[in-house]
Amino acid sequence: MKKGAIFDLDGTLADSMKVWEHADYTLAERYGFTPDEEYWQKVTSCSFLEGAAYITNRYGLGVSAQHIADELYAVALDDYQHNIKLKDGAAELVKKMKADGLKLAIATSNVEEMTFAVLRKNGILDCFDAFAYCDSVGKNKAYPDVYEAAAKSMGLEAKDCYIFEDVPYALKGAKASGAEVIGVFDGYSSDKQEEIKRNADRYILSLREFTY
Repeated sequence: MKKGAIFDLDGTLADSMKVWEHADYTLAERYGFTPDEEYWQKVTSCSFLEGAAYITNRYGLGVSAQHIADELYAVALDDYQHNIKLKDGAAELVKKMKADGLKLAIATSNVEEMTFAVLRKNGILDCFDAFAYCDSVGKNKAYPDVYEAAAKSMGLEAKDCYIFEDVPYALKGAKASGAEVIGVFDGYSSDKQEEIKRNADRYILSLREFTY
């Protein structure tokens, strides 16, 4: 058994991958436009603020990009605070690991406010010893840096940890850290299952399946 576990948040612990899609549709209804294929290609391939600038410019909304970004953020945060549930078996696994003496960390591309909100809402925030954010380390999850930072914050090396992830590029970064990498099924990435399996040491359909 390893000494620690590092969990991705969105799509691994939290069933939250459609949050931003919901925020986009809420904004579209509010301003009276209809997202099309170009819209989704653009907003999913650029930074948050760049996407907001695209929206306000394309649809002539008459407000700043920052204003649109703030509106999208507020809708998403409300979901994280009140609506998002954990994936099947997540709470039970986290609590078992904690009881068994493992140190636990979150490594996420999300931000602290939303991370804390959803973990607090679902009653497992206090189980975690450390949090590492891609924005803080300056690299995305295609690189091992955020996982190494999470392990270091727990006083461990990555090789002493399990890492749980749900998308291929993140699994590659996790694997580069030297940890034992667990691929977790998420419906949002169901078309990438074979690639996920190739990049993981183990693959599970539910966190309930995980054994030391």
